[in-house]
Amino acid sequence: MRFLKASVRVFYCVLALGICSASLAQAQTALTSEGPLNHTFSYSIIDTSMATDVLVVALQHDVLPDILEPEEKLFAIWLPVEKPDNALFAELATNQIGLMLAWPDGTVPEAAALDRVLAARSGVTKVVTRMFEAVYLAEGLDIPTESGFYVHREEHYGLADVDAAVRLSQEAWVTWEPAFGMKVIGLFREVLADADLVNLNRITWYPSYEGWLETRNNTRDPESARRFRDRQQLLIEGSGIAIAADRVLP
Repeated sequence: MRFLKASVRVFYCVLALGICSASLAQAQTALTSEGPLNHTFSYSIIDTSMATDVLVVALQHDVLPDILEPEEKLFAIWLPVEKPDNALFAELATNQIGLMLAWPDGTVPEAAALDRVLAARSGVTKVVTRMFEAVYLAEGLDIPTESGFYVHREEHYGLADVDAAVRLSQEAWVTWEPAFGMKVIGLFREVLADADLVNLNRITWYPSYEGWLETRNNTRDPESARRFRDRQQLLIEGSGIAIAADRVLP
């Protein structure tokens, strides 16, 4: 990260992650020392006093080229998305965007340092950043889906249960995705100091809110429904939260 080259760089230690069953290898991006799962992802919520589309242009053409090295990548910019008022989602405010950046090993900044750099830009009033490691990526650092209804769902699991939760998820996606025409683009594990639980953030694309709604009564694909019920039993009660968003296309 360029803004840290002239000062002391402090890095997060990357936590070891278990690899799911080999039978899922064809549905999972390979974990290698050079691969995309070897990246840490910053997830920043940025508040702005300017129009969000103006901020997006500034990020794309000014801010990110100024602070990122060639191997450090923009993963996604998230925007508020239209949905019914009674939809059970948290949401980005009209003056907020989400920013995800992918950092290879050895380049990961402190969240607070990234907050300071982004907050110093004109029109930015607040930045909150958290760090995540990739557990699963559909197509590496490329998002294979277009504009739509993206659900960012965070859930807490105990350390003893998280591997089973990941396995059940990936097994379910094999039939769930083609049954409903949606796509899980990534599963991320938050880098937490608290060793008593794991926070997973699953980002899933649906073509629309109606497409998401169609999956709620899963009688079309009993195999995935069974696995999702089993996963639900592992979830720490009351921990789930979901944010709906769309993304800026490249």
